[in-house]
Parts: sequence; structure tokens; C-alpha cells
Amino acid sequence: MRRGLLVAIALVVLLPAMLGLPAAGQQSPADESEYSLEELREGGRSHAGAPPSMRFLGQYGSATLRHEPVGFGTDEWAYVKPGGETVQKNEVTLRTIRLGDPDSALTVRVVSWNEGERTIQTENGTRTEPVARNVSEQVIEAEAGRGYDNSTIALPASFEEQQHITMWVEEYPEARWHFTHRSVGTTRPIDISSWGDFLSALFWKIGVWAIPALLIGGALGRRHRERAIVGPQWGLAKWGIALSIPIGLLSTYFAFQGSILATRIPQGIALITGILGYALVLEAGDMSLEKFLFRRQELESATTPRGEESHDSRFVDHAIKKGVRRERNQELVLIEPGLSAYIGRLRGQVAALDVSDLVTHKKGQDSPFAMEIELDPEFDFRDALIHKPPTISRKPLMSKAELPLVGETEIPNLGVVVPLGAGVGLGWLLADQTLGLPGVGAVVGVIVALPFIHEATDGGAETEPAPYHFTQAEASLSFEAEEYSDSKLLDEYRRIAWTERMKTPLDAKRQSTQFDETVSRELSETTLGDLGIEEDVDGSDQSGGVASGDD
Repeated sequence: MRRGLLVAIALVVLLPAMLGLPAAGQQSPADESEYSLEELREGGRSHAGAPPSMRFLGQYGSATLRHEPVGFGTDEWAYVKPGGETVQKNEVTLRTIRLGDPDSALTVRVVSWNEGERTIQTENGTRTEPVARNVSEQVIEAEAGRGYDNSTIALPASFEEQQHITMWVEEYPEARWHFTHRSVGTTRPIDISSWGDFLSALFWKIGVWAIPALLIGGALGRRHRERAIVGPQWGLAKWGIALSIPIGLLSTYFAFQGSILATRIPQGIALITGILGYALVLEAGDMSLEKFLFRRQELESATTPRGEESHDSRFVDHAIKKGVRRERNQELVLIEPGLSAYIGRLRGQVAALDVSDLVTHKKGQDSPFAMEIELDPEFDFRDALIHKPPTISRKPLMSKAELPLVGETEIPNLGVVVPLGAGVGLGWLLADQTLGLPGVGAVVGVIVALPFIHEATDGGAETEPAPYHFTQAEASLSFEAEEYSDSKLLDEYRRIAWTERMKTPLDAKRQSTQFDETVSRELSETTLGDLGIEEDVDGSDQSGGVASGDD
């Protein structure tokens, strides 16, 4: 796989050269020039408190030289600074302020050149001296009327290497500038004049690489997922951030290099689509993970409500792990999220837990866990459950070696130095020859060398499950807990029953008293009625008059 990766990188880098892409902007060298190196290095005189590119146009005028930086988040324009940042577009703007009645045109000379050396034969031998090489000149008529005016000054394209630009106004020789220039890739002209041309260029320059890269990335992601089970579990948001960081750097700080790569290597866009396909396939596999609960309980002596000796369980510690069950191998594969753990699973051994003889486990009917495993309470929790996920680590920079006449000493680790040196060197040379971007090639070389200077550490998992009788004890605890709950319920019923029993005699006594009073009253009324005696409700005797009359 590593060899295939190196071949793919080499093809991507060498493809422009194999396709014979023209090196635009090259000029035939010219050793002789009518301008001396000292004259071309002269950049005019700046003035205190004025912009760095401001020059006077006689007594009643001035001019400043401006350019537009490349990259997002930059200003709309900036002053050209002598010896400062390099102009990356093929034009600058001459902004003039002229008073009085000036001529409307200014003659501007633009000379591009490179520094070189030449060998001079003298009586004492040969010597070298710096000279201006590849000198080319163009004359531009710039419109500069009264008041404020802007004129665009074209610069000769230079895509391969940085060049020097010296320009001045012929009518005012003191208005002179010297700066560096290198054409950004996006200024390269393209042959698109219609929607058909655009769609054709989009397909043949990008699509032919992006579509296969998407399919290859997806297939590679599926293959890696089968080995590593799941990806880093980043989610699409984190993958998007990881991709946006290099894209943002190439669009801002490394805007020049980014535009060269985007225009001259459309395979770079294909590489991005391949990474997206890889990430989509990896993240699609995260839904297969299950949750496993590892818990450790201690059994302690306790007394039941009846005063009998029993046991009680006290929850001590637990851990929730994610992973998958391999029924065929009777094992649990424990998974940790993260890029390092993913690469470790990809290159090393996964952390698998043998559950073929595990008896103290269960799964509740409504439990969110695929399995609940009881750990031995006699062990500390850290010893009862050991989980070391596979990781990836860099090889040491130094290694010990036995050297003659020196003995054992530390020397640079060849396993690190050789891949890094080869990657940086080859990347520098290839990118410099094909793109003129040796720094980008060196960075790519470091990235290619990273897998060779890292090594994987195998993962492992081990558990001390509770003995089989632990489940019996736990079942007994459950039964006694149920009995205890029943006894509590029975005591409540007894309390209610005794309350009702206490209420019933009281009600009966009350009813009996009322019954006795009613019966006594009715019997009294009947007896008195038979004797012809009317009961005096007031308690007085109404039969006295009759008795005296009879007598």
C-alpha cells in the first residue's frame, strides 16, 4: 500500500511535466543590456510622511504606485513597497495628482530583469561580477490628466521565477520605482469564451480527475473501515474543518502557491474530492457501534426487616464502552474515538475482549446497553477492566548504536532521518522542476514520509468477570428485596386492617346504643297505652282527677 501511495504521489507531481505543459513567461536570456545593474537597482527617492511609493511629478504633481494583493481577507489595494512584498498580478496602478495645465499623457518605461553573473577575463585570471540578465523593456503611454487620475500599467508575465521590475516616467526621471514581481497562477489566460467552453474545461480538466478520485476514495474508505471497524468518529463537521484549514491557508497566506496549484494541477481538486469520498464512507459506519456496561459491585452483610442475616449489594463503579460484537470469534471489540486510535486500529491490532466463557453478564429488557458485564468485586476497578486502545506514535529521533572506538552512543535514527530526508529532497526537486514551487514540494514530501516515521502499538483488552455464584447472590438479593417490598406492603395492610377493626366496634357500640334506646321507648309506650295511662311528656301525671271522681 505504501509503494502504491508513493507511485500515486509521483504521478500527480510529474504529470504536468509528462503532458508537456508549456512554461509560460520564459524569455530568451540576454547578457547585454543598455542599462547597468546599478541603474536598474535605483528605485527613486521616497519622502518622509508620504506613502512609500509616492514620487513627485515636477513642482505641481505627484504619483503613487499601487497594486492589488492576492488572497481572501486582504485590502482592495496596497502601495508598492520597494524591497517589500512581491507584486503577484500582471499589472499595477499609477495614481496621479496634477495641478495647473499639464499634458494628458505620460511616457512610462517598464524594464524587467533578473540578477546574474558574468565571468571577466583579466591579466590576473578570471573574476565574476553581478549583471542584469533577461532584460526586456516596454514603453506605455499612460493617461494622466488634471486632478486625480488612474492609469493601469501592464507588467510582463513571469510564472516560473521572480523577476525585478524597474519603471520610471520619462518626463520626470525622479519618478522612479523598483520592486519584485512574480505572476500568480490565476492570471494565466484561459481559452473560455462560452458556456460550452466552460463546461468542457470543467469536465476535461477537473471532472476526469475528480470522479475517479471520488470512487477510489470511497473504495479505500470501505476497505479501511472493514479493517478498523469505524473511522475516527469525527463527524462531517470536523472533517469539513480539517479540509478547510489547508484550503484557507492556500487561499490567504499561501495565495500564490494555492493559485498555481489550482490552475496548473487540477488533480489537487480531485484529491479533495477523493478525501471527501473517503470521509463519507468512514463516517457512514459509525452507526454500527453498540454500548457495553462494565460494572463492579460489592456484597456487604446486612439484616433484613425480619432480623435475619442476608446480603446487600452496593454499586461501586462502572464504565461504558463502545464497540461491536463478533459472534463468530466470541469477542467484544472496544473502540475509542480519535484519529490516533483510528490509525492504530488500521495499522495495529484492535483491542478485543474474549467473552466465550463469560457467564456473569445480562441484558435487561429495556436496557440501552447491548450487554451488562459484572466485574469481580475482589479486584480494583482498574484491574478488573483493562482497555488499551491501539495508538500510533512517532519513532524516536535518536537511537543507541555501538560505534568503533567510541562505544555505545546515541546517533540519529535512520528510520526517521532517511524517510524525511528522501521525502523533502525529492519533493523539493520535483516541485521546483515542474511547478517552480520547491517549498510546496518539500511540505508534500514531509506528508508522504509521515507514515514511515510512525509505528503502531497494538491494543489490548482484559477483564476479570465476577464468578458464577455472584449472579446467584444477586438473584437472592433480588428475591429478598421483593420479599422486603412485600413485607412493607403487608405491614401497611395490617395497619389499615387494625384501623378498620378499631372503627368497627365503635360503630357497633354506637348502633347498639341507639337500638336499645329505640326498643325501650317503644316498649314503654305500648305498656302504658294498654293500662289507659297517657304518658306525660312533661313528666306530670294526668290521671289524678279521674281517680278521685270514682272514689
